[in-house]
Amino acid sequence: MNASPSIWNTIKAALIQNRIPAIVLQIFAACILGLYFGVEALRPAFEAIGELKASVGIVFAILSTSIFGGLIPWAVMAHRGRIPPGMRMKHFLFYVLYWAFQGAVVDTLYTYQTVWFGSGTDFKTLFSKMLVDQLPFNLIWATPVGLLFYGWKNCRFSWARFRKDHSRKILIHSYATIQFSSWMVWVPAVLMVYSLPPDLQIPLFNLVLCFFSLVLTFVTRSDQAL
Repeated sequence: MNASPSIWNTIKAALIQNRIPAIVLQIFAACILGLYFGVEALRPAFEAIGELKASVGIVFAILSTSIFGGLIPWAVMAHRGRIPPGMRMKHFLFYVLYWAFQGAVVDTLYTYQTVWFGSGTDFKTLFSKMLVDQLPFNLIWATPVGLLFYGWKNCRFSWARFRKDHSRKILIHSYATIQFSSWMVWVPAVLMVYSLPPDLQIPLFNLVLCFFSLVLTFVTRSDQAL
């Protein structure tokens, strides 16, 4: 099926809108990577975080992602008046629970990526992990799940309203827009994430996720699915 020109116009507009946040995010992630590899005095701090992650495993991913992906962005949006009146608690529960679950999913993905491809940082290993992350994982899981649940939230947690407001055409446009925007942001970011030791990958993922979410709250008019 050929995509209509309007889909490409929507994608183009989204890419233009998110280009500055994407660039800022890449600089931020690169700075974290530079601190790890270039500042020896900070290495014990990074190692302590890695040891904590190793000691508690997936629990670390669940709790930290619920905080960095959910709690902090929710608090900023609430402070900036981005949450509809009377919906703060529902949004709080949504963000914290959604990102707690996604933290477990991403941690599982990273664990299996290490099993499948090892923990090396050569080009073949990093590129292979990036392809799995950004193609099957994003295309089949991350993008459609984010589209559905953020759409449900934006419809005031009503599936009936979601079905009413989202025709097949709108869903296709939204899916394509989110996916291309995600690739622009996360393809470089996950290459940097996978460059770190396995126990530091979730912490960097969380920092990038949180930072990008916060940037978007300042450059967009409404919180949308990422």
